[in-house]
Amino acid sequence: MDKPSYSTSKKHLWLSSVMAWLVILICAAGALMGRSEAVAFGTIAVPSMVALIAALLGIHRISGSMDFRSSNLPRDQPGGEQ
Repeated sequence: MDKPSYSTSKKHLWLSSVMAWLVILICAAGALMGRSEAVAFGTIAVPSMVALIAALLGIHRISGSMDFRSSNLPRDQPGGEQ
């Protein structure tokens, strides 16, 4: 039996995480260069991007563990009842 493939979901999670880190790094670089706009934007963007990264990791861990659990259930007993 073929296991489900979640390549699109994984790509989306990785892309979103990379883009969030990119925003954080750009804000940090701008702040190091002394740009007041980067510092002002960073006060909102950096906590938001950190929350986004944490949420994506949490969703991935929760949904992945549920998928793993359901893929290991016996097929003739729905809901895991034995």
